Amino acid sequence: MKRYTLTIAAGLLAGLVGTSAMAQSSVDLQYGVKAGVNFSHLVLSDDFKALESNMKPGADFGGFMRINLHPNFAIQPELEFYYRGIGLEADVTKNATLENKINNWGMQIPVYALGKMELGNGLLYGGVGPYVGVGFSAKTDEVEYNGAVTNINLKYDPIDLYEERNEKSALQRWDVGIACQLGYEFANGIQINMGYKYGFINQIDDIKTSISDVTSKLGYTLSADSYKANASVLTVGVGYRF
Repeated sequence: MKRYTLTIAAGLLAGLVGTSAMAQSSVDLQYGVKAGVNFSHLVLSDDFKALESNMKPGADFGGFMRINLHPNFAIQPELEFYYRGIGLEADVTKNATLENKINNWGMQIPVYALGKMELGNGLLYGGVGPYVGVGFSAKTDEVEYNGAVTNINLKYDPIDLYEERNEKSALQRWDVGIACQLGYEFANGIQINMGYKYGFINQIDDIKTSISDVTSKLGYTLSADSYKANASVLTVGVGYRF
């Protein structure tokens, strides 16, 4: 799996380099870097009932290539590396709640169709387009259960949600979705921006592996095949165009 992931990532990067090489002779190319904070959670289907996902802060950084095809239009592929903290909360009994967080590391490549216009001394821009992403690591915090009424305290080691069991893992590594962003670029090249990404791929690969291993011990069993969880990420950041 690791070799496959690296091969796909290398292929995507080679594609970006190839696009740059072909475009250099006919269009204006610009490059830049960006970084910011993200707030992510999982949009859960109704099957989860007592389980909720809460937004937690994370961070991302990367670079972009702007292919200017017109004074008011560009194609902008980006390469981003991210850390996302995804909060989980389950009402396991009437008087007890289980809280945890998924620590997710990975990379993604969005490609924006970008509209831009001069505003003041700078440039207002906004874009929308598809993205593909792959996770490198997804682990929970130490699982801790505190029973307020029963006074039972339980602890479990962090869970690797990408660990495969019978060729299945608790979470899906890959994601494909839609991304949008809105920003302003000052005359000196400094940018401020915000964006949103929504994943189309169900992130639950196999509900009967690691997730159920923990929840079943707490009296909260997940068994249906229709459970769905889609990535939802809000970002706010800064950038610099060279």
